[in-house]
Amino acid sequence: MKQLITLIIITLLIVTTFVIPVDSSVFSLNMANIFAPEVEDTVLPPNKFALSKLNAGDNLFCFAIDSTRSLTDEERKQLTFQATLTDYSGSSRDLTLDDFEYDIAVDAQRTTYTIKDLKTITPYRSDDIRATVSLKDTTIELSAYLFSPASGLKANGKTADDVTAELVPIFYSSLEQQLNYPVYTKPAAGSNDFRRMLSSISHTPNYYGLAERARFPAISYVWYSAGVLDLKLITSQITEFSDPAIAQYALDDLLKTFRYTMGNYVVNKISLSVDGQKTSTAFGGIDISQDFSVTRDPVVYLPLIQNEQTTWLPQAIEASESVDQMCRQIVAIYKRSATLPNQKSCPPLLAKDVELEDVQVVGNTLKLTFNGAFKQRAKQGGSQYCAALLEGLTLSTTSLPFIENIELYVGTNKLTTIGDCKIDNPISPPTYFNVDLDYLK
Repeated sequence: MKQLITLIIITLLIVTTFVIPVDSSVFSLNMANIFAPEVEDTVLPPNKFALSKLNAGDNLFCFAIDSTRSLTDEERKQLTFQATLTDYSGSSRDLTLDDFEYDIAVDAQRTTYTIKDLKTITPYRSDDIRATVSLKDTTIELSAYLFSPASGLKANGKTADDVTAELVPIFYSSLEQQLNYPVYTKPAAGSNDFRRMLSSISHTPNYYGLAERARFPAISYVWYSAGVLDLKLITSQITEFSDPAIAQYALDDLLKTFRYTMGNYVVNKISLSVDGQKTSTAFGGIDISQDFSVTRDPVVYLPLIQNEQTTWLPQAIEASESVDQMCRQIVAIYKRSATLPNQKSCPPLLAKDVELEDVQVVGNTLKLTFNGAFKQRAKQGGSQYCAALLEGLTLSTTSLPFIENIELYVGTNKLTTIGDCKIDNPISPPTYFNVDLDYLK
């Protein structure tokens, strides 16, 4: 039986091997393929970049990186962004991309950066930002200007209908702030106008930022003749004014207060004496041997922000025979921040791109022509800013000789509105400003 099975197996092997055709190529091995050399990877050409500026819209900057293929993370890290911010005071500081809020959008071979704004925003700003963007050997320069008015910037002028009494401007100073500014208040009672004013200076009105203290010593004798106001002091009444700073502030208040006309009287000089002597130094060591002149130089009214309110702070400008030159001084000052003692400052009232193009005087009316940025920035600033801008410009320009009101133009067009504010032409200064709160309705 075993022999039979063995015979059958042998027969099947013979048939399978020699009788049934088999495609031997299926089972063949190509040794050349097994031992062929490795094929090298394809080498891509270098990625090429192009930087371009895009329309930023309401953002600070917008730029794009166009490349021959999509940027890798490593290539994006090679982008450098260096910026410098120069503020309203002229101070500069360096910035990087991390100082800004920004978005990145990727679309095929274009990567777009949108720089929205600074992460840290100051209460008000008039800032130039210049940036340099570089990638490999390509560079672009970007620039932007930021202007936003201070939140507390607002008009404070009042009419006769807003107050409960007839008010006069009396200058007061704060020893802490080292400032002098007028407050409209009710003068003291009495029959002598000069004594009423002197008594009012010694009274502290209800107004923010004023220290409670005597403003001017009691006067034993008052005489007015030919523009000279003669005031006699007594040593026993001026012990509080032995400090030179306090005495000087009191004298400044006096001189600035009497720059305003008192009815039919105009005070051009003030003569002081102590116990009848012009050689005394008891009044804070001040030399009183010569009369003190009451100056009426033109001024610019700076917006001092106190307690989220505007106080108009007059500062003298250089007098000139040219009204045009004095107006340009005012506009230049309003474009920058005024640095005050005790690290206080007045914010810019005008953006740096606002330009005064022409000045004309017709009768007692001053016609100021600005470029288009004047109207554009006013619209962006809001209604409170517009009201403050009009008030500041009017107060300052009507301090110029013979100017009683103003008109504003952009190009040849007289402005009847500015932002949300309607303009009544010609524009006159407010009857009262910096008003004693005790006399507001």
